[in-house]
Amino acid sequence: MRLAELAGRRVGVWGHGREGRAAVRAALTAGAAGVVVVDAVPPVDLPPGVQAGADVAALAGCDVVFRSPGISPYREDARALAARTTLTSGTGVALAEFAARDVPTLCVTGTKGKSTTSALAAVVLTAAGRPAVHAGNIGTPLLDVLLDGVGTGGTSLVVEVSSYQAAAVEGWSGWGAVTSLAPEHLDWHGDVDTYYRDKLHVFAGCGPGSVVVSPQARPVAEQHLDPAVLVDPGDVVPGARVAGFPLERLSGVHNVANLHVALAACVRMGVDLDRSADAVRAAVADFRALPHRLSPVATRNGVTFVDDALSTTPVSVRAAIDAFTGQRVTLIAGGQDRGLDYTDLAAAVVARGGAVQVLTIPDTGARFAADIRTAAAAAGVDAPVTETGSLADAVAGALRTARPGDLVLLSPGAPSYNRFRNYEELARTYEQILVDAGAERV
Repeated sequence: MRLAELAGRRVGVWGHGREGRAAVRAALTAGAAGVVVVDAVPPVDLPPGVQAGADVAALAGCDVVFRSPGISPYREDARALAARTTLTSGTGVALAEFAARDVPTLCVTGTKGKSTTSALAAVVLTAAGRPAVHAGNIGTPLLDVLLDGVGTGGTSLVVEVSSYQAAAVEGWSGWGAVTSLAPEHLDWHGDVDTYYRDKLHVFAGCGPGSVVVSPQARPVAEQHLDPAVLVDPGDVVPGARVAGFPLERLSGVHNVANLHVALAACVRMGVDLDRSADAVRAAVADFRALPHRLSPVATRNGVTFVDDALSTTPVSVRAAIDAFTGQRVTLIAGGQDRGLDYTDLAAAVVARGGAVQVLTIPDTGARFAADIRTAAAAAGVDAPVTETGSLADAVAGALRTARPGDLVLLSPGAPSYNRFRNYEELARTYEQILVDAGAERV
């Protein structure tokens, strides 16, 4: 769907977060005959011509409805609405507009690594003389980027795409990258296979060799996409060349893999790494970890406290503790229970021989702790885990037990919505608890 198709039509917007607000702006800009916003908490102070309410039934009279990413299309009310009107998404409409304007666009997705990889790709493109805007799930709705006039004068676009957003994109054909695949968001998608299918759906219309996929993700990607669409990063950029890039400010082997995917995707988009070698190397060397991704935030008595609040799966927690091999780590983990399996992570913690101590918080904390005890019993060792009742209790426990040179890692392995509004609020709370306890921000 294109913006012009909204002119003179009644447009619904289901959900009024960042994407919903961008959809309202797009509908009004396109000349919609009227806009109806439905949200659990109806917004106030809306522009003229925009109505608001909490009843989804109000959307049934609309010609087109923008469904915000957080609303699953598999819900009964979403299925019923889809049978009565046309559902679309801000990401889908914006991608269609950028494609029509021939804006070079790279969409990056993956269970973990998509934010860092897409940010790296934007940095590499810019360093190579292809100025790039980084947007999408990273924080700036793609419709806002479009309406702000980005996409002229040779600008490229790098879009971080979540599984929620990818599921709603139809017919897009551009460049792509897949960082990793592991079970996640099962409450929204319903099951693991549907999650994988939805996450990769954004690339369903892409041409041969246009989507760089990590070796870890390729077996699953081949089940949902034509294998001819996929290309290994090593077939585009030799691994030995990636190993020569300076990554002092990014921790973990997973970030080497992220850089490899980013470089390969940029080469597929036309970047000449030989011609721009010095500029690209300098840009990568200067690249810092994104907020809430293995970011040191405070120190106290020789102990470093690290914020990895965006780590919401067991796989990403494993990558986090592996990034600090050889160092004593106190891991704080737990959050909203979405049914993910923690047994492999528990076994990895126990295998570190006491170098990783775990403090768990609700709700997944109890299940993770039980898995650690089971793994420890099988290994004949003491279980390196203590259950706590809150983030404050966990941080207090870490402050009591950590020694100089240790690292305390907030890497929840689950979303934070059961206790906090989002991962940013979780991270802010973590940092404030530390500051109140006398830690110094870094």
